[in-house]
Amino acid sequence: MTPRQVVIIGGGISGLSCAFALRQAARELNRAVVVSMLDAGRPGGHAQTVREDGFVVEAGPNGFLDREPETMSLIRALGLSAQLVEARPEAKRRFIVRDGRLCEVPDSPPKLISTDALSWRGKMRLLGELFAPGPPAGIDESVFDFARRRIGAEAAEMLVDAAVSGISAGDSRLLSVRSQFPIMTEMERDHGSLIRAMMARRKQKKGPPKLFSFSGGMSSIVDALRFQLGACVRSDNAVHSVERRAGRWIVETVRGERIDADHVVMALPARAASKVLRSLDGTLGDALSSIPYSSVNLVALAYRQSDLSRPLDGYGYLVTRPEGLATLGVVWESSLFPGRAPEGTALLRVFLGGARRPDAARLDADAAAALARKELHTVMNLTATPVRTWTFQWPDAIAQYTVGHADRLALIRSRLAAHAGLDVCGSSYDGVSFNQALASGIKLGRSLAASAGIEAAA
Repeated sequence: MTPRQVVIIGGGISGLSCAFALRQAARELNRAVVVSMLDAGRPGGHAQTVREDGFVVEAGPNGFLDREPETMSLIRALGLSAQLVEARPEAKRRFIVRDGRLCEVPDSPPKLISTDALSWRGKMRLLGELFAPGPPAGIDESVFDFARRRIGAEAAEMLVDAAVSGISAGDSRLLSVRSQFPIMTEMERDHGSLIRAMMARRKQKKGPPKLFSFSGGMSSIVDALRFQLGACVRSDNAVHSVERRAGRWIVETVRGERIDADHVVMALPARAASKVLRSLDGTLGDALSSIPYSSVNLVALAYRQSDLSRPLDGYGYLVTRPEGLATLGVVWESSLFPGRAPEGTALLRVFLGGARRPDAARLDADAAAALARKELHTVMNLTATPVRTWTFQWPDAIAQYTVGHADRLALIRSRLAAHAGLDVCGSSYDGVSFNQALASGIKLGRSLAASAGIEAAA
């Protein structure tokens, strides 16, 4: 029997994991499938690692939480378990910048009493979360409005808004809490209070998830996937169009290559997918392009330990909006994971731009590095010249699940249903984290292998 042909467009972690899961599940189910992956650049997307002179520098995500089964299962399947490294215990300490000072974020009731991240009025209002009103009916509430309703305006501004900027480079006043952080709405729904929900988790002895990476950096998982997939991954091969002709999908690349397929998976960011699919379905193209994105400039700087004005005794810090800085947050990489910098040096990563300061995301490498150093001086009194600098510019880096995202997603899926054999996966739809992007690809790959659309092998 002729194998079914599947073309995956986009070689980020979603596309790579989709291809791997599809081939693995097809073998287990004894089904015949040929997978081709096309990527416009270098497969791996944002998950890139620079290894130079003893430094391990992440260009994108620096780790993942162990709470998602798809990620841990994939790591075992790729034989990467021995390369896992857990974040140091100090990484549990996180800071915000308030009134020009680093203030530790409370992670327990005793720390809530002593923290200077909130005023006494802010602390009392946060504790009043137990008596906060329920959600407004029929409204897609923003993250900020949700937080202000539950824990008060000060905590919403100082803790939640800063965290959102650090996690998604977004604006908490625009993002949908239901789409961006569904766990928060579930906690409120199931327990009537975030505090009660956290107490229930403690009673069940569910501790916080652990943060992991790889000894060689996050590109280790990309390299392993590329090795397993072999020749089916074709880089520097951008797709020009996708059409449906006589019951077959026709994929054409900018090189003039034409590929016939039974199934096409768009593992591109929604904005890029819209350009490819607009000629096929204008409504689908418009819906995909309606998902906004934030851009980020990432500057990594290495310093001598002796040049630091304070110990790097935590994960790093987030910058609150009232500070007026272009920095979203700073991660103290060499204190987070072992082996990130040679002995006697420290490695920091500074995130600039996002929805709060899009102008900073457009700066060239030299200007971005200068701005990062200036704002490190402002917050950490760090005046020394770095021994090494790396810059990574990520335009349209992170999808923004703004209010109304669920409706946009419903429209996208309704249009996809009209095109048999066409699917999407990736961080534009059901979660922006590394774990969620990976899980999106794995779930779709397994579904395709199990579906009637891929015939049993002869």
